[in-house]
Amino acid sequence: MKRLASAGLIAVLVFSLVGFIGSLPAAAASPIAGSAFGLTWARTDLPVATGAVSRTWMWGPHADSGPLLEPYAESPGGERLVQYFDKSRMELTHPNGDPNSIWYVTNGLLANELITGRMQLGDNTFKQYAPAQVNVAGDLNDPNGPTYATFNSLMSDKAIPNGWVITQTVNRDGQVGNDPTTAAYGVKALNLNVPTHHDVASVFWSFMTSSGLVYQNGQDVQGALFPNAYYATGYPLTEAYWTTVLVGGKSTRVLVQVFQRRVMTYTPSNPKGWQVESGNVGLDYYQWRYVQLGQKPVADPNPPATWTPPPPANGKIQVSASVSNPHPSDYSNETVDGKFTDNGQPVSGVTMDTTWRYKTTSPDCDSNTGANGVAACTRDISDATIGYTVNIDVTFDFDGKTYTTTTSFTPK
Repeated sequence: MKRLASAGLIAVLVFSLVGFIGSLPAAAASPIAGSAFGLTWARTDLPVATGAVSRTWMWGPHADSGPLLEPYAESPGGERLVQYFDKSRMELTHPNGDPNSIWYVTNGLLANELITGRMQLGDNTFKQYAPAQVNVAGDLNDPNGPTYATFNSLMSDKAIPNGWVITQTVNRDGQVGNDPTTAAYGVKALNLNVPTHHDVASVFWSFMTSSGLVYQNGQDVQGALFPNAYYATGYPLTEAYWTTVLVGGKSTRVLVQVFQRRVMTYTPSNPKGWQVESGNVGLDYYQWRYVQLGQKPVADPNPPATWTPPPPANGKIQVSASVSNPHPSDYSNETVDGKFTDNGQPVSGVTMDTTWRYKTTSPDCDSNTGANGVAACTRDISDATIGYTVNIDVTFDFDGKTYTTTTSFTPK
């Protein structure tokens, strides 16, 4: 959370590659260093920057530091190239590795370091500090919101039973409570048998495994938001807890879960596309390491060439799909709305085919786009399996070509 501005305004900031960081003394908005970092950023965040999609940033509208060198034992010369963003830190640990690997550029294990105070300086090299007294969500100056240090003692808490609705709460002092009113949000604990032995909140798992508009091979296409479900987040370090934080000075109910690489938040009061967000772990870590601990950032004396965002493409076909209710009840109606545009303009009369992949059946539903470029298919979901995610393949046939996207819902 802790968004800096509206999506439209941020799009302008990104393309000029200038802006304002906020209250932290990290460098002002900086160009992205090199194509490896640039294309990693562009995959999820360029469509957000151009306004092609409205959803949370996974890195941020721009880099928040120049290219830096940080100690890492296994990197050439004992230093690796890093660059800080709002939401994380990009790292190039092995520059001679396979540039086509999804792990060539990594997210730092920043949340793990912040919650434990254990700064990683190599594969098996660490230096111990106190856990970070930096707020995990909301305004940095919130005196009552939980900090990373708050969650340190919660790492050893046992996972709640699989499928239970999450109603547990936590305050700044790490006291765990229960608020039955949060059951209305229907967020469940999912036991995914991860090595850290914690559940994943259902809203976060849906996001981690979601599809949407991504930038690859020079164009926006529909695809998995992350090439691996745990690529951006790592494994959960704690359970998910409801808490209350200040956002822009306003008291706000938020679900928070700390993962190895990120802090994920769910704010039901946010608009669609921004309810699940990645916390500002990159800025938080910079604050901890270079302000609270007083370490000095070291600029790369031979930085990679600046990467520049590509200009907007013209004449693009774009397709998208969404469901009317992400968590419908048995025997209710569910509607898939699919949208088809050509260069941003809606196209009518395009056939939309949908395949609903239930646990045991895969029925179809067809429709055509109207003047607004939207086609709708509605079905009774009957007694669909509770907790089983129904993936819906959406296909548009236009001018002899096929365009596909996906959406999903999980019955409760």
